[in-house]
Amino acid sequence: MDKLRILFIINPISGFGLGWEVPYRLKRIAAYRQVDYMIRFTEYAGHAKELVENAKHENYTHIVAVGGDGTVNEVGTALCGTDIAFGVISLGSGNGFARHLGFSLMMSKALKQLLQSEITRIDVVEINGYYSLNVSGLGFDAEVAHFFNKMKMRGIFSYIYSIVRMWFRYPSKRYRFKIGDKVWEEDCFILSIANSSQYGNNARIAPKASLRDGLFDICILKRPKYYQIPRFIYCFMNSRISKLSYFSEIQCAEAEIEGDISKAHIDGDPYVLNVPVKVRIHPGVLNVVVPKLSRKKKIKRNV
Repeated sequence: MDKLRILFIINPISGFGLGWEVPYRLKRIAAYRQVDYMIRFTEYAGHAKELVENAKHENYTHIVAVGGDGTVNEVGTALCGTDIAFGVISLGSGNGFARHLGFSLMMSKALKQLLQSEITRIDVVEINGYYSLNVSGLGFDAEVAHFFNKMKMRGIFSYIYSIVRMWFRYPSKRYRFKIGDKVWEEDCFILSIANSSQYGNNARIAPKASLRDGLFDICILKRPKYYQIPRFIYCFMNSRISKLSYFSEIQCAEAEIEGDISKAHIDGDPYVLNVPVKVRIHPGVLNVVVPKLSRKKKIKRNV
């Protein structure tokens, strides 16, 4: 193995403070005794991006984001266009990007996976000048992200509460889509822009999504009728959402979307975007660390 020089950028409050344990976990893993690594803790929103900018010329081979989706987005997007390998140790509520890559959600195991990994180049999505690694949205999921962001308590149960609360309050909205020469209007309940397959917790909104195909996926779900909700939940959590007649997934490299878009989310963080929303893919601009898999699992991987 070539000499590794790793910078861990850690959000200490992620995972109910689990980020503070990273230095102690590293000391317990024998393989890291041969690794030159440095640890930096973030102190405020946007700090992770600043730490990456400061570290770009310090000869790090890897920069690893340790935290939730916001930390992952900050570090990953700041590394676009560099040769530094981007790693992920997820401590957030959903951890969709790490799950898609195949990283364990157990911290110690994921730390070991970083040293038993390979590097691949992946695409990044640009949405009105913001960059998305995982899944972003303009519909119901954006409303959930804004509500969840205001809650004092974080975690999966707060997120589920946000979904249930907004489900009965958020109406379908009409959007205008332009992809190449094709223009059409459609009512949407969920309107997601996906680079990888899932929001997190194995809730897969984009079964066809790949991080290396030079395309992003526009995922449209019309509001299920009440009697359809149980089957929707089953399909959503078991990678079968494409079987629903009121779901569609469109793959493209550029798109323009108009409509009542007062709120959005980029990789789970709330944003307000101006209309029209212009989306495009940047193919292969980010070096990402992925766990080495067995031959059988590698065939099934859709990174």
